[in-house]
Amino acid sequence: MNRLQMRNSLLLLLTATIWGVAFVAQSVGMDYVGPFTFNAVRSLIGGVVLIPCIFLLNSLDKKTDWTKKQGGKKELLIGGILCGIFLCAASNFQQFGILYTSVGKAGFITACYIVLVPIISLLFGKKTRITIWLSVLLAVVGLYLLCMTGSFRVGKGDILVLVSALLFAGHILSLTILLLKWTE
Repeated sequence: MNRLQMRNSLLLLLTATIWGVAFVAQSVGMDYVGPFTFNAVRSLIGGVVLIPCIFLLNSLDKKTDWTKKQGGKKELLIGGILCGIFLCAASNFQQFGILYTSVGKAGFITACYIVLVPIISLLFGKKTRITIWLSVLLAVVGLYLLCMTGSFRVGKGDILVLVSALLFAGHILSLTILLLKWTE
């Protein structure tokens, strides 16, 4: 394994660890603040961390001006607002769902967006290779085995988290559309 592959694998492991630990943090955080406050603070911290990264990356990559591609600033702004709406709604539905369901179930149901993305893509005429479907199947089975410990009853929290999974799928698809449009 070369150095780049090792770095990428470690970054993937770090991402999965952060994603998994986040559900526990979300659940514990709900003991102290409400869902909207939790998401507001979380988003504020994310913005404070990401804004310097944006300026740094823009200064390193001066040759690409995203605002001059395919419609410019207006289209970029509209796409950004759409992505933000999906992300905000998904995060809030998930946070409220965690109030009424276990962390394991919330993690499993949220991760079902990996199934929802290719299914929703089919509605827009995008064909999906069999290898993707096999990967989706393996991922769902693995997530089920990792997250589900008791009986699977559908409750209020489960439905809220399922809505969040649909919204996260919408967020991913809207990002995909934006990225495809600006990288043409």
